[in-house]
Amino acid sequence: MKKVLLASSALLGASAFAAGSAYAEKPVMTFSGSLAYEMIFADGDQADAGVGHSISANDQMSELVWDAKGSTDAGLNYRANVQWRYTNGAAGSFDESWLQFSGGWGSIVLGGEDPVSDTVAGTAGHTFQAGTWGTDGNNALRNVNFLGISTATHYYQSSAGMTSDANKISYSTPNFAGFQAGVSYTPQGAAFQQTQQVNNNANDQVLDFAAGWGGEFGGVGLKFDGSYQMGEDNSATAGAADREDLRSYMLGASITFAGFGLGAGFFDNQESNTAKGSNGDGGQGFNVGGSYSFGPGSVSLMYQNSTDDLDGNNLEDEATIYHAGVTYTIADGLNAYGSYFNMSIDNEGGNTAANQNDAQVVIIGTRVTF
Repeated sequence: MKKVLLASSALLGASAFAAGSAYAEKPVMTFSGSLAYEMIFADGDQADAGVGHSISANDQMSELVWDAKGSTDAGLNYRANVQWRYTNGAAGSFDESWLQFSGGWGSIVLGGEDPVSDTVAGTAGHTFQAGTWGTDGNNALRNVNFLGISTATHYYQSSAGMTSDANKISYSTPNFAGFQAGVSYTPQGAAFQQTQQVNNNANDQVLDFAAGWGGEFGGVGLKFDGSYQMGEDNSATAGAADREDLRSYMLGASITFAGFGLGAGFFDNQESNTAKGSNGDGGQGFNVGGSYSFGPGSVSLMYQNSTDDLDGNNLEDEATIYHAGVTYTIADGLNAYGSYFNMSIDNEGGNTAANQNDAQVVIIGTRVTF
């Protein structure tokens, strides 16, 4: 299947390049970005998480973007995109970098970009979140780690097969009457840009399939989408137990009307990444969120719950998170925002962090976009 996918993608790409080889003008370059700074107030029961507050640049809401777009006389569209972002308190690094080729036949993306489960699908409760985008991205838990369990599973609620910005090739169809589908192939989940492939490096040979439909009827917008991920777990080292390969899926839906938006999502990792024969649970969860937009402002609420039993010992790790957010546009390119998180963590699985934690996080920030 993987060889067929690569061969088909290569043939399609070669045909597109041949058809669009006629000379055209140079691509047009644009430069944009944003910078967000916020005050974070945090309090929790977990001793090693600390208690207090900080001022921090939000690394998921602050970035610089270079984007070049062009087209040939024969109708081939091409694009190069490079994004630079703060990274976990470090000086910064490239976040994404990818090439795109598109036409009436669809789109091919090559490089460090999210898979089709995020670009074609990915609707969830955080879709409509105001403030720091809820659990779809903010800096709160990177400054004060209140979870102590898998952030991907319990905070972002990502499926086990999500490859994030690892190097990949993706194809997505044109939009037919609201319907779109796509497939991504990621040779190695930890290889980004010039990172070299190595053995025993987590998820490899990942295939990601996604499809979705969206439409509007009488002012009511509807969207439904889903994705399925499969791949190999190559994380086991010498003497360690083999782990189950990736088999996971996500489902999402949303509805919008007169400034209101409501979204929900569900994911299930099945036995992904658990020790073979352990009867472990790779994790599952759901979320639901809604928002209301009024002129320059928007407010939102979200709830999510997730569990896993990676060891297969009937001791579940569980996380429940509430989020409330508000964003207000002060002027074109300038907004202020606030978020409140209430997190309840029950870590029965015996990870190194404290077993129980009830935490509160308040974020107040401002962001300039240019």
